Amino acid sequence: MNITLYGAASDRIDRAYIEGVEALGRAMAKRGHTMVFGAGSTGLMGAAARGMAAEGGKIIGVTPHFMHDLEPIFAHCTEIIHTDTMAQRKDIMEEKADAFIITPGGIGTFDEFFQILTLKVLGRHDKPIILYNINSFWDNMISVIGTDLIKGFISTKTADCFCICETPDSVFNEIEKSNG
Repeated sequence: MNITLYGAASDRIDRAYIEGVEALGRAMAKRGHTMVFGAGSTGLMGAAARGMAAEGGKIIGVTPHFMHDLEPIFAHCTEIIHTDTMAQRKDIMEEKADAFIITPGGIGTFDEFFQILTLKVLGRHDKPIILYNINSFWDNMISVIGTDLIKGFISTKTADCFCICETPDSVFNEIEKSNG
């Protein structure tokens, strides 16, 4: 199964996040899944890719040409897809995905999460979406979504469109259960 992974490109983050996502990458490869990601070699994208590569996993990187000057590409991608824009990058990553894992990240990761969540709510896909909640990173986001639900800004349908997992095993058990 192709699993699109979104996450931070920053290397300024706590090692616990790096190690947790590298373990996620190793687990993904061991289970025979292919990772589709933004092709970066730094931050959590790089950590997931290193974990995948260490276990011989298939890695598909998707990157706009202009990003090459901003972010080094992971050298051991099985396949690299070059795009002209970030929108094309996101479209390809969404199309290739059988499931999505959102690791901790910043505004780019938030954008990717809310785009695929919105598309699922609108019935444009029915693929599993997992928030990988390392060190309670997503707790504040979950609280905001809970507040929106309580105040009527979103429906329970929206809140039911994603799962929260804290370990690699729980992530893949949820994805594999959903894709039966």
